[in-house]
Amino acid sequence: MNDETAQLMEEVDTENQKSVSYDDETVIWEGRPSQWVNLGTFIWWGVFFIGSAVSLFLWDAGLNDGYSVLINEAVYWVCYGLMGLSITSILYAYLSVHYEHTVITRNKIKEAKGITSIFRQELFCEISDIKDINSPPAGLLGLVGLSTLVIETNDDDQPIIKIRAIKNRDQLIEKLLPIWRKLKIERKGYFGD
Repeated sequence: MNDETAQLMEEVDTENQKSVSYDDETVIWEGRPSQWVNLGTFIWWGVFFIGSAVSLFLWDAGLNDGYSVLINEAVYWVCYGLMGLSITSILYAYLSVHYEHTVITRNKIKEAKGITSIFRQELFCEISDIKDINSPPAGLLGLVGLSTLVIETNDDDQPIIKIRAIKNRDQLIEKLLPIWRKLKIERKGYFGD
């Protein structure tokens, strides 16, 4: 346990404090997923891009001999279309992960997703609404030191919060558990759950 985690546990110790400060929005963790989650997308569309570029090169190098102008135009449209679709798909995947941001404070979890402000969605969940914290196996992300944290909640807007491809998942859990337990005890006192 590091010094920061020990300090957090001291601050949320149930015997030393009478109640939780519900307006304390001190950030305990914030981050975004790693671009490693896009590896499959990058490879898939990269293969299409390279395949289209090679096909276009071979077509221009002599494969187009003997075909009509209509066939030539169709091949160019298909190859350039696939190259454009590949670039657009890779860019969209990159930006959607880049603009996914999660902030965990002492009272709330805020998830923001969306590339533009028109489609941006910000969802909030109280820490006291957490039902369970799961640590699924990292799988291939574990090879690069990343893992995912899944938080199940009682919140209608966010029944499941998935924080994907983050480093130091266990340290985040160590920071979050004492605060969650303290808020859960306080909530039971208020609402009699």
